[in-house]
Amino acid sequence: MKTLKQIISVILLLALLTSAVINVLFLFNKIGEVLLDIGVIVLILVAFLISLLGIIIKNIRKEDRISINILTPAKELGVLYTVAIIIWVVTYFIIIIFK
Repeated sequence: MKTLKQIISVILLLALLTSAVINVLFLFNKIGEVLLDIGVIVLILVAFLISLLGIIIKNIRKEDRISINILTPAKELGVLYTVAIIIWVVTYFIIIIFK
């Protein structure tokens, strides 16, 4: 289960970084709005798939509740997560307000 958590953590980090890079490229007018929408959709899709995986694991194990804590295995990546989230949030709100 620990390996699964690490894989999920890295996948979520990659989706977040991809979306942040797409936001930055859009701010510099290097890409169009279609790719911007795809970046947000990919981030939402990854979060949905992680939630779906949690439901599937819960049903397989026949437990009432299961949690997949994705930040615990990523303590080594904690600073990177924080920076990626800050970049994504700032660029996303700049896009929403000014573009």
